[in-house]
Amino acid sequence: MTPGPEVARRPAAAVRHAYEGAGAAAAAVLAMAGAGAAGLLLLGAAAVGRVDRLTAAVVAMAAGAPAQLAATLPGKPVSVHGRLDVMPLGVTLVGAVVLGVLMLRGGRDGLLARGAAAVVVLPGGLGVLAWAARGSFTLPAGGASAAVEARGCPSGGGLPGGSSDALQGGFAVAVLPAVAGAAALVLGVVTVCWTIVRFPAVGAGLRALRWPVAGSAIAGAGAAWAVGGPAAAGGVVLALPLLVGSPWTMHVEGVVSCAVDGGRALPTGGPSVLLTVAVVLVSGLAVAAGTGRFRVGGPLRRAVGLALWLAPAAGVVLAVLAVLSRVSVGLGAQAFILSVPLLDLRLAADPWLALLTGLGAGAVSGLMGSLLVDAFVGWRAWRSPARR
Repeated sequence: MTPGPEVARRPAAAVRHAYEGAGAAAAAVLAMAGAGAAGLLLLGAAAVGRVDRLTAAVVAMAAGAPAQLAATLPGKPVSVHGRLDVMPLGVTLVGAVVLGVLMLRGGRDGLLARGAAAVVVLPGGLGVLAWAARGSFTLPAGGASAAVEARGCPSGGGLPGGSSDALQGGFAVAVLPAVAGAAALVLGVVTVCWTIVRFPAVGAGLRALRWPVAGSAIAGAGAAWAVGGPAAAGGVVLALPLLVGSPWTMHVEGVVSCAVDGGRALPTGGPSVLLTVAVVLVSGLAVAAGTGRFRVGGPLRRAVGLALWLAPAAGVVLAVLAVLSRVSVGLGAQAFILSVPLLDLRLAADPWLALLTGLGAGAVSGLMGSLLVDAFVGWRAWRSPARR
């Protein structure tokens, strides 16, 4: 018995969806590499090492992989080794947005097939980049000693065998954490995409957030360029979502801990909270305008409904950002059989406080945004008959 045309089309459709998912994952990797390279060039990374190797390292770290550092002090039998654990969330966000947009182009049909292909291609691509993220770097002559002495550290901050020569070393990024983080990123994006196609109101709300998010990114990069030049703009490109609505706390230990400004709490909580609240409020207004046709009832009921939906969403997003924004740096020195811990720095935002900030700002933005949008729509309806 000959199979019908619908049965014959199914394998071809599955293959097409798989190719679409693979293409979306490849485009996401390229977008992450472009964002990472742009941020590094603005930071002047070409003077430190090869930009292609550094870009591969940044992209792999954007998936959660730590970087290992090693160097030998010039003319001294002292080696310095370290570990840098930080996620350049700007690069992560670019990859997630590109992957999500391309995954949604095919609609609900074949979404799981596209996701299955992407969960293979994206981790594979980032695994290759993590394997390639091995190279050398050169720090300016006397840069480390000058930095620690400027903080009041005695004799170069206790750096063993301090030297005025340029410091040369190497770096590498772990492959398996990059692959695991990339797989988690794809699964998260696919889950969001499924939610969008399953619940049209959620999709309308997320589409309405495009302009507030893009505007915040452009305004942040522009303001950083105006205040601190290209290097500051490059830092914003790499790490813009690190600005979560919670004060930062810092834990510092080690011989050169005096090189870091002391204090357990950093004075970034106030501006960070204000910036986050402003972004959430504008986002609530945009979501209210984009989801108006999906909300029923009177103005107060519609406002309360949006507030109850937007508050937990904003709280969860800010709490996740607070967790992903944690930074840890470890440095140690070894001379023969003697090992000395130089620096143990951990920088973190409070996820619980970020959650509370998101809950409060999300509820207020949903309530006020819905009331303002409904008032504007009612005003236009009231004005239209008068003009006629």
